[in-house]
Amino acid sequence: MPAINVSNALYERLGSHAVGFETPELVIEKVLDVYDTVMGKKEPIVVTHGSLDKQRILKVHNELFQFLRDNNVIFMPRQKASERLNQGYWFIGDDNYLAISFYTGGDTSNKTPNITFQVYLSDFYLGSINRSRSPIPLSCIQLSNTAGSSGWKTKEPVINEIRKKLGGFECNRVTDNIESRWNRFYENRSYNGADYLKCLEEFLTKDKLIIDEVIREAKNSAIGFLDQNKVDRKIYTIEKMRPNT
Repeated sequence: MPAINVSNALYERLGSHAVGFETPELVIEKVLDVYDTVMGKKEPIVVTHGSLDKQRILKVHNELFQFLRDNNVIFMPRQKASERLNQGYWFIGDDNYLAISFYTGGDTSNKTPNITFQVYLSDFYLGSINRSRSPIPLSCIQLSNTAGSSGWKTKEPVINEIRKKLGGFECNRVTDNIESRWNRFYENRSYNGADYLKCLEEFLTKDKLIIDEVIREAKNSAIGFLDQNKVDRKIYTIEKMRPNT
């Protein structure tokens, strides 16, 4: 695959147009589509990425939220008031993915938590992470720690220890020649399809216990456990918004 070099200033401009988990290649493609349309080289692009329909996406959010509540798990839902929250997107993300946070600590460059359980709701990002299109939402643990983001160097030993203890992580983003994001997928399981609730259950009963131990031993102020009172306030707000609750 050909490689190109760009200035730091241009790279920052590209980053300013990225949404969620877009790679530089996806941003460049998006910019070129707009340019070609403006220059009359092609018809306006209507992008379809095999996303679940709106009703199904909201069902996934509701099922995951209820599962976590039923199992008395401390988790952080979407925090900021927004149109998506009003629509029933209880977790951060959009029509392409959702991410659930169980710990403090964020990647300020990527604008995501350092550690999340993630569900892909479309095939929008699957090509960039070498995954084939699937009608079943694909789940993973995602670690994100971009060089230059707030406290990234102090968080590095914690992230590396989680990767070492769990194993199976794949790098899916490199920033300034430094690995900055990794996924550990739940796939090829004996579940029906790749049932995201079963994947979440496996995360909670196995993998989260190991992550908890790493964080507990690290005693790192930059990545820690959520405050129960703060979580309860956010969840209470959502419980009032949810139907039939």
